[in-house]
Amino acid sequence: MSGSANPIADLNDSLLGWASQTELKLAQVLADRDRVTGTGLKSDDIECIERFYGTFLSRQMAAGATITGLVDVTPTVAVVTLVARAARMTDRSSFFDEYLHGLGLAPTDGLTAELAGVTVDLVRRVGLRIPDGLGDPVLLLATHAGVTGNEVPGLLELLDALDDSGRELTGPDMVSMLADGSYAENLPADDEDDDPETPLPVTADVAAAAPEILADAMAGVIELRELTRTDPRGWRAALAGQDNRGKVTLPVLLRGAVAAELRERPVGTAGRGSAVGVATREHTPRIIFDAHRGKVCLRLPEQALPEGQDAEVQWRVSVEGTTRIYRTGRSWGETGGFSELLDLHVERQLREITVADITNDATWVVPVVDSDDPVLVFSVKGQNLTDLASLHHPELIVVTPDDSRLVDVVTGEDIPVVSSRAVDGWAGWTARRVDSSQAASLQVLRPGQTPSPMHNVRCVDPRQRVMFRDPGDPVADLRSLGGLPIHSASLLAEFPPTVSGAEETWWLSISAYAGTGHAGEEVAPAEPLIIPAEGGVFDIFDPELYDAPWVGEYLVRLRGPRNESFRHEYAIVEGLDATTDIHGACRSVRIPATGGLSEASCTIRPGVKPFTAQPRTIHVAPDEAGGDVVITTDEGDAMPLRFTPPRLTFEVPLTTQPPMWRTTRLVCGPRQFDAGGVLRIRATGELGDPKVTVRNHHGAPLRTVRLTAEDGITYTAPMAQLAASTAVLPGGRMEFEWTDPRSDRRVSVNLALIDPAPHATGVAVEDGHLVFEGLARDRALGAWVWPATAPWVFARTIPVTGERTELPADFIGAGELTVQLHSADSFSVLRAPIVPGATALTAPQPGHYTGSSGPLNELSAFLSGDSETAPTDSSVMPVLWDFLAGFTPDTGVSTEPDSDAAVGAVQLRRAVSTALTANPAAALAGLSASLVPGEAQPGKVVVSGLVHGPFAAPAADPDADDGGDAEDHGTAPAVDTGDVAVAIHRTAWIGTLELLAQLPAVHAAVEAGEPRARLRALLDRLEDVAGKRLVETLSTGRDATLDTACIDQSTVQIARMDQAQQESLLKMFFAQAEIVPGPIMDDSARLLAVFETFNKRHELNDLLADREMVTSAAALMKAMRGANRRLYSSARVRFDKLEGVDTDSGANTWALAPVVSLVFALAARMHAHGLMGKSKLLTAATPGWSRLADLTPDLVTGDLIAAEAMVLAVTNPGIGD
Repeated sequence: MSGSANPIADLNDSLLGWASQTELKLAQVLADRDRVTGTGLKSDDIECIERFYGTFLSRQMAAGATITGLVDVTPTVAVVTLVARAARMTDRSSFFDEYLHGLGLAPTDGLTAELAGVTVDLVRRVGLRIPDGLGDPVLLLATHAGVTGNEVPGLLELLDALDDSGRELTGPDMVSMLADGSYAENLPADDEDDDPETPLPVTADVAAAAPEILADAMAGVIELRELTRTDPRGWRAALAGQDNRGKVTLPVLLRGAVAAELRERPVGTAGRGSAVGVATREHTPRIIFDAHRGKVCLRLPEQALPEGQDAEVQWRVSVEGTTRIYRTGRSWGETGGFSELLDLHVERQLREITVADITNDATWVVPVVDSDDPVLVFSVKGQNLTDLASLHHPELIVVTPDDSRLVDVVTGEDIPVVSSRAVDGWAGWTARRVDSSQAASLQVLRPGQTPSPMHNVRCVDPRQRVMFRDPGDPVADLRSLGGLPIHSASLLAEFPPTVSGAEETWWLSISAYAGTGHAGEEVAPAEPLIIPAEGGVFDIFDPELYDAPWVGEYLVRLRGPRNESFRHEYAIVEGLDATTDIHGACRSVRIPATGGLSEASCTIRPGVKPFTAQPRTIHVAPDEAGGDVVITTDEGDAMPLRFTPPRLTFEVPLTTQPPMWRTTRLVCGPRQFDAGGVLRIRATGELGDPKVTVRNHHGAPLRTVRLTAEDGITYTAPMAQLAASTAVLPGGRMEFEWTDPRSDRRVSVNLALIDPAPHATGVAVEDGHLVFEGLARDRALGAWVWPATAPWVFARTIPVTGERTELPADFIGAGELTVQLHSADSFSVLRAPIVPGATALTAPQPGHYTGSSGPLNELSAFLSGDSETAPTDSSVMPVLWDFLAGFTPDTGVSTEPDSDAAVGAVQLRRAVSTALTANPAAALAGLSASLVPGEAQPGKVVVSGLVHGPFAAPAADPDADDGGDAEDHGTAPAVDTGDVAVAIHRTAWIGTLELLAQLPAVHAAVEAGEPRARLRALLDRLEDVAGKRLVETLSTGRDATLDTACIDQSTVQIARMDQAQQESLLKMFFAQAEIVPGPIMDDSARLLAVFETFNKRHELNDLLADREMVTSAAALMKAMRGANRRLYSSARVRFDKLEGVDTDSGANTWALAPVVSLVFALAARMHAHGLMGKSKLLTAATPGWSRLADLTPDLVTGDLIAAEAMVLAVTNPGIGD
């Protein structure tokens, strides 16, 4: 640039700092690299840079700056955005016009010429490679882009053709073929003149100009293509680096385009330019927002089901250390090959959730709230967009803390809020629906923060996305066989203003919907759509195109000039009118009636365009879930539809089983209603004056409770009053009554019959059958059957056909069985509980369960008494913890201390504890994977003795045999505890201890001369899971949070205030820490953990009343002083903070709990690392310490981690550096 004038015309531009910082960051990224595609920059991030860069250039040029002067001071930003645009260009001759339009600038001949004239020099200045003799700026940019987006389909078609002809595919060979033009001979000929073209002119020119650069890209494309073919289910995980194969080597910019094409149109797809491709589905769990109910939910996706009508997918969902099991299968009346979706309410704000699909052997860590950027962004349909740097929607739902502002950093203005509501269960959080159509960015500001484009900002650009709009609500109660709702009018496509700023040609392709993973037959050749520069709305199924109605379920694709691909599944019967009629008193939903449920019918009528429905009226018998109809046209189109009339469902909480949605009444005893539960009833819409009444055996009402609307379909009532009324009845019923809005009549349904007589009085096993004693003959019953010797095996549901009921083959000779009879429901899927209820019966038989893997079969033999030694294999550890935690007197073991049963129980517990302590590292990981509730796990680590030993895994035995049968029939095998990457997220404090246990060995290797990269990576993982404070502790040897996370005199004074004053002060101190969850060892988390003692002060006063634990802690502190002064000084911090507090007073004893916790933790970990001998005082205090962990789990686990880190810093100097 000539002259010394400042190229920046507006020094007050709010984006000036962003431009400088982004230039610096990108220059660092490109340092020592000769191409942009190797930087790891994603297209999403580059879109965000483009959005802000365009605004920056526009403002500066409006103030008098020149394009050449601006790119001269931001050369790296300019080159990166130019290369990104080259990856998406539509026409080489107008490339710079496209680039400027994409940035939001109006191109002129002079402007494009200036930019074209400096491009090659800019590329040279930033250090990128310029092939000899390549002076064409557009071709140079395309060389660094790899393959332009609109040529990706043609390239993959070429690879398919060469593969079919038996040619070996290599990067250099492909480049040679492209360079000499011989590739064209292998491209399939276009039969239709108006089909979109798929030649490769730009890629061919790049091959001729820069063969070495393109060869690497070609090799990556071939590698990714081959991966999708050889591993059609797992290639997405490999692409994201989520498995041991690592990431595919294809550069990120090109990888996204190739992966998107192969995801929709796999290897071998013909006519990629026009083909719609295969129907896809969501493969992974994800966070969604249910706007109707105001709930953040975890969605468990549809998964392929194993063979068998009762097949199901088994899930383990871990939230803050507590793991719960869920199962999904087919809905009642469905016959498809995939499980139903399941949305689980995320009941409070969390950092992450760990999800394991046991059936298909897949595990995910699903992020929820990032403490550094506390916001969740969703589309208006609930799709999670939080991870995206560039948002393409004109409206968004933004979930943030209440005190947040949503601003556009480009303008500094607040983003308009259309509506807002509280987020169910998330205290202090709000969901706002915002109008983002005119915004350029979105940033969430907390109190004290100011708008800045340098921190946690997302760009907004609705130009990048075509929106599909439904014409209205779908036709009620009708679906296609593929499960799609039926519409009676055309799907709409809403195009925003074009990215290029000029008229664009898009292509519309429509194929039949053939189900997930299948490509349907194309309905018509690809049709060009001419999109004006300002955008517009188009009918996908043009009602004027044919005289016959559109009838079918379709997969629609819109392909843009940059190979953008937007698809939508849609089912339409044009002009359809359908009327559902429920027979009987209730006209809105089916209710229990003679023979099953109310009869129902649906009458089908055509609109202006004729079609035939066979039958015209669908009749659904009382014992059927629904009925079928086939819609046909004179042109030969035929479409089967499924009519599923709505039915009333309800959930009655019982003490004998978890709540379950059902349709028919149940039979239970008068004292089996759960007084602490909530009765739930669902219908299709509003119910008039809904009430639940308890009636005695004469029919007289004893108690009536009104239900309230929870959301649009669910009505609820607490069970306390109802359960109190039923408890005194010798018999009766629970009745639901409401006014049906359609018939305007009062309707009543029996929810439960109350009968004190049990379903059966006993059960035995004879000749492979269950033989019941005293079986009630007037009830529809089913049996849940568990093998008692294999508590990890899920119960089987067996229909009870009489006094003799056949057992599954693998339950015969499998040892003692636990059998629970329940009221069956032939109109609902009742999944067996995880554990038996109080009414379960025992059926003795010899043997043990042998249908699991080898170690689990050994465990079954041990639990049955066939073996005296508990296995120590890591795979059984979670089951051992489950067993140990659930082994209580309630299981039927006599509490008489001298009884044989009691002695046997003690011996069994000791044997299990011995197996756990024999492999402490595996036991610790197993506890994380177990079903022991998260709040109970710390106490288990203490009472088991694991807290006194090393957490590191023993050195591997080279002679160990790792064989064994991996197949497990009908069981819930333990989650693989060797998967540390997942385990550290499942239970954060256990994962932190596991990572800390790896540090000494890694540090020793570094000290011996190995590179520090592995140690650094381990410390980074620790910071990610536990926070930067823990890494500081490893470096300094002292936990800085001890000075702030403590109890002092002022805290004790708060305890003496009245309740209102306490709540006001504590809310002021802790509100922000509770709203946004952070790492477990950060200041706010540690402070909250210490203040657990405040909330539990009365229980802690009782625990510490005899002063034995306090005395033991004081004695241990004296021993520490002699063992290590540095650690002793850390142990005293909390004690010194209590100066001025009368801890001898019984009312203040609770304040010593944090002192006791830290001292015990330090003593245990000092012993584990050889700094202290094992103390009899600490051993004697173990039961009390365990109880302290039960009362204040976060305090104890935080202190245990801090103690381990401080001890490691002392024993391994430099371990945290």
